[in-house]
This record gives sequence, C-alpha cells and structure tokens, in this order.
Amino acid sequence: LTVEPVRGTVMALSCAISGEVPLEPVVSPVSGAVFEKRLIEKHLSTSPTDPVNGEPLTVEQLVVLKASKVVRPRPANATSVPVLLKLLQDEWDAGMLENFKMKQHVETVRQELSHALYQHDAACRVIARLTKERDQARQALAMLQATAPTAAEPQAMEADSTPADDVIGKLQAKADELSKTRKKRAKAAELATAEDIKAMGEKSSTSSIHSAGSPGISALDLHVHNNNIVATGGVDKLVHVYDHSAESIVSTFKGHAKKVTSVVLHPTADIGLSSSLDQTIAVWNTKNGEGLSSITTHTKGVHSISLHPTGDYVLSASADKTWAFSDIHTGKTLSSTTGPAGLTSIEWHPDGIIFGSGTADNVVRIWDIKGPTFNIHNFEGHAGPVTAVAFSENGYYMASAAEDSTVKLWDLRKLVNFKTLDLAQGTVATSLHFDYSGVYLAVGGSDVSVFQTKTWDLINSFGTFSGAVTGVKFGKHARMLATASLDRSLKIFA
Repeated sequence: LTVEPVRGTVMALSCAISGEVPLEPVVSPVSGAVFEKRLIEKHLSTSPTDPVNGEPLTVEQLVVLKASKVVRPRPANATSVPVLLKLLQDEWDAGMLENFKMKQHVETVRQELSHALYQHDAACRVIARLTKERDQARQALAMLQATAPTAAEPQAMEADSTPADDVIGKLQAKADELSKTRKKRAKAAELATAEDIKAMGEKSSTSSIHSAGSPGISALDLHVHNNNIVATGGVDKLVHVYDHSAESIVSTFKGHAKKVTSVVLHPTADIGLSSSLDQTIAVWNTKNGEGLSSITTHTKGVHSISLHPTGDYVLSASADKTWAFSDIHTGKTLSSTTGPAGLTSIEWHPDGIIFGSGTADNVVRIWDIKGPTFNIHNFEGHAGPVTAVAFSENGYYMASAAEDSTVKLWDLRKLVNFKTLDLAQGTVATSLHFDYSGVYLAVGGSDVSVFQTKTWDLINSFGTFSGAVTGVKFGKHARMLATASLDRSLKIFA
C-alpha cells in the first residue's frame, strides 16, 4: 500500500502505541491503526491481538506502508546555541582522539616494518656469509682429498692391534740379549761414590740456547756415548743439539708448531726424536736438523716418548688417552691402544718388552707390547696425576712421580710399593732418571735431588734454579749430571 500525500499538504503518520513518527510504518487491517513495525511485532509476540480494539491479529496480517522518509526532529534540549556548540565540541574532540590513536597505530606499524626489514637484511648477510664459507670449505676439502695419502698408506693401525710377528721376534731377541748381559754385568770401578756425588758442583751453565720471547727449556736428553752432546726442547718450539764442552749449537730442528715436550738422542745414529703439543713425533738428523719422518697418529698433544733398545721403534704417550708403537724409519704406527685416561709419561723397561706409563687418573700402568692383553698390571697409590716414570737399569725397580709431591718406588717382582719419597710441600717432580748402574736416582722438581737406591737416603741437592726443573740426566758412571729448567738454563754438574 502506497500513501501519496495530496499536493500542497504535509502528511504525518503517528504510531498508535508510541505516538511518534514511525520509521517503518505498518497498518493493522483489523483496526486501521498505524504502528511502528518493531513495536507491534514485539506486542504480538506476547499477545496476538490488536492493541487498539483487542481483535485477533498476526504479524502476517500487517500491511507495510511506503511513505516518504521522515527525519525526526531534534529534541528540545538540542536546539539552543550552547548545546549545539557543545555537541560540535564533543564531535571535534572525538575526531581528534581518533586521529591521535590512528597516528599511534601508524607509528607502531612503521616501527614493526622497520624491524622486520632490518632482520631480513641481517638474515640475507648471514646467509651470504655462510654460503661463502661453505663454498670455501668445499674447495679446501676438494684440495685436501686431492693431496691426501691413499688408503694403502695408513698412518696408524686399529686400536688394540698387536705388532707383526717379525717385529715381536726382533723385540724378543733383543730382550733375551739384554737380559743375559745384565746378569753378567759388574759394577764399574769408575762409578762415582756417594762422596763424589756430594762433592758435585756446577761446572757450566748457559741460558742463551732458547728464545727469551718464549722462555724455558721443556725437555732434555744426554747422548749415551758422548756426554758432551745434549738435546734440548723448548717452549719456543725449537730443538737444539748443543755441545756444552765447546759451548756451541751443533744443529737446530724447527719442525714443531707448539711447545716441545720430550727429546731423545739415538745412541748409535745421527738421529734425534722429539714430541710436541702439536700432536706429532718428529724424527730428524742431528747433524743438520733436517726432518727425516713424522709420526702423526695422535689426535691431541704428545707428552712423552721413549726409544726402544733396538733403536728402530719409539713409544709415544698422548693426552688423547693412547700410547703408540711406531717405526722411526717409516713413520708408520705398528700398534696403539687407548686407555681410560690421558697419558702423561712413558718409558721402556730396559729389556724392551714391557713398559710403564703415567696417567692423569693417578695410576701407573704396566703394559706388554706383545699383547693381546696389553695392560698387565696397575700400580695405584698416588693422590695426583702422574708426571714421570723411570726404570732402574737392573730391571727390578720402577720410580714414579706425581703432583702429590711424592716419588714412589715399585718392586716389579713383588708388584708392591716398597718406598715413598716425600718431597717439600708443593714440589712437583717432573723428571726422573736412574744412572746406568741403578745405584742413584735423580729427581727434578723445584730443585734437583740425588738419592742412593739401597738406603734411599738423600745424597745431594742442587737448588740453584729460578724455574721448575724439566729434565735430569746422569752421565757416564754418574760422574756428571745435566739439568734443564724453565728458567732457560742448561746446567752441567760434575
């Protein structure tokens, strides 16, 4: 139903319930009254009758009127100028507040976008760097594979492997020979007496062999047949062969990249051996210092080496918990075994079949090179890491030093500790050496002490060092004593 107003007149509908102009007018066919649609629907939901005459009425009976849109007049309190100004002010404040919140939101979004762009740029730089490093590593690996030795030239055997039968036969033959000659050997008439040891004094001293920039001699050996020749290894990575009688350096080996830990002079050939914290054992010519071979079986620093009586093989002890038995001429490792702790020192028994090692777990271990059970006995008793081991030439006794400021003597026949030498509090012995007769034991720590082996009495003590003593070696018939120290000094006592 469409209601069209008569030209020139103003038509106004009013709701029979509220009396106001309806926004959605509807008419009841029962009473003919006009209602606001939402009000009459609400009424009919509770009472299905026409509110004017009470006759029955349903929502479906209502007739929608199409009339011109009516704008409701403002309430009377909104028609004054002050009220209008307040309404305008409220609308302005609301607009400004909304504008401020919008600016804050825009600033937050801008900061988040800036941070995201920075992270993206940083990630791109990291990816580019990693890609470059990956390419360089691939290139280096390709070059290494191209120059690496083939599988037919291994540097080390499997752990717990035994030497070949021909090598074992050679070692056993040498052991039998040495054992027979030892039983027949008489004490030399020229052997120094206890009084001679007491009368020893400093014969020579030099501190100019090794660099002052990396001060300290860390290893020492004395040539068995020519006591004028000594070898010293230093913190400066160098090994020098030195003639102390002529006060001159014979040769220098420069093949190590870190501190030298042990040096050995071959008794019958112009060969020197040295170990280092650079994980290698070097074999070199003592005449000119040129390298002959390198043993690279270990994965951590090598702390000690010992040359076999045959002069063809060397034992090495490393912080990687392994000892290795290697051929000095080929540089190949013939046998190696991993123990429970890092090895700090190692030395062959005079017969060359068994050997002893000191370890970081306070234990002295005895090994049999023939296997298959390498570790044949353990000596326990130290209260600190073992720093040095040494065998008496008679083959019956072994000495061990540790960080507990003691030196212990072990009987290899009864497998017992029969004597403990207590050093001064805080003194750590790092070097031990029996003379060739087995009558005297030299102990190097904060000073050098010489003990007589039968009574284990202290005969003499040399305390002229400003650094820890790192090496002691008796000369022929115990009539001289060579010492090395971290104070850079090489001293000869006679």
